[in-house]
Amino acid sequence: MMIFPKKPKPLNQHEILKRDLRLLFTEWHDHWEKDLPKKWKIADDLIILPSNCFQLTHWNEKDNFWFHLAKCFKVNRVAQENKVKPDDFRSPNLTLLYGNSSIVTVNNNGIKYCYDITKCMFSWGNITEKLRIASFDCSKETVVDLYAGIGYFTLVYLVHAKAKRLIACEWNPDSVEALKNNLKINNCEHRCEILLGDNRQTCPENVADRVNLGLIPTSEQSWKTACYALKKETGGFLHIHGNVDIHSNQKENSTKYKKEWLEWAEYAQQKILEILNTRTLNSNIKWTVAQDHIEYVKSYGPRVDHLVLDLKCKPNEN
Repeated sequence: MMIFPKKPKPLNQHEILKRDLRLLFTEWHDHWEKDLPKKWKIADDLIILPSNCFQLTHWNEKDNFWFHLAKCFKVNRVAQENKVKPDDFRSPNLTLLYGNSSIVTVNNNGIKYCYDITKCMFSWGNITEKLRIASFDCSKETVVDLYAGIGYFTLVYLVHAKAKRLIACEWNPDSVEALKNNLKINNCEHRCEILLGDNRQTCPENVADRVNLGLIPTSEQSWKTACYALKKETGGFLHIHGNVDIHSNQKENSTKYKKEWLEWAEYAQQKILEILNTRTLNSNIKWTVAQDHIEYVKSYGPRVDHLVLDLKCKPNEN
């Protein structure tokens, strides 16, 4: 019986990167490996590197280094992240290191997002929540998205959840321009109204069957806006995003929520109830606010969880 040698295990991208860089430099020092990225993002034909890599000066001393790096990753453009700019828009702070354009198009769950990486943020880690929203039936609903951005959730409500009407509130002009374009690309601009400015000033009242509050670490500053946007006669759902600090060692599982999750949900539920009852203080209407669901989206390290709380808000005549 003939015994054939096993085929060598194919290299992963990180191993390919190390191999190609070793070939690029005539002299190599092992400690350089600590300055290589362990993760990255690919958008279109552009790679976005994290800020904590390629900090050593010798990389830039090599002729056409970024060209060679792009070739290694089989892309045409290279950019690197820096810390988010400390402005009200949470503007991205990226440097285009190789290539001529910073505009990319990302296909995410059947939806196309086109944006300028140097001007607009993109929610890379919220795919589970986007898939959950896609399962909703909003065909008879008016949805308000208070933090629309370039359309992270707006487009999911329109394309997959089939929202009858959507009101998108966004105060970053660059994001609004991208959103307008994305609505056209996905053929749903006729069902969406965009309101530029602070949602606490622009959002209409008494219009929504459902309100999305997709801002982290907290959207509490717009909870009143969301409550007043709900239809007074029928109420509806609030989907409240938030980052929750975790202090206990209890692990999340399918049957039991963490203690901190429940504490945050209870706090939000009571605050929303207070706001709604204040709204109808001079009428016979009292509200019921119930926790419909807590969705775990992702973790930021071991001690911060990104959650979405679904609250069902219903007005009741006394």
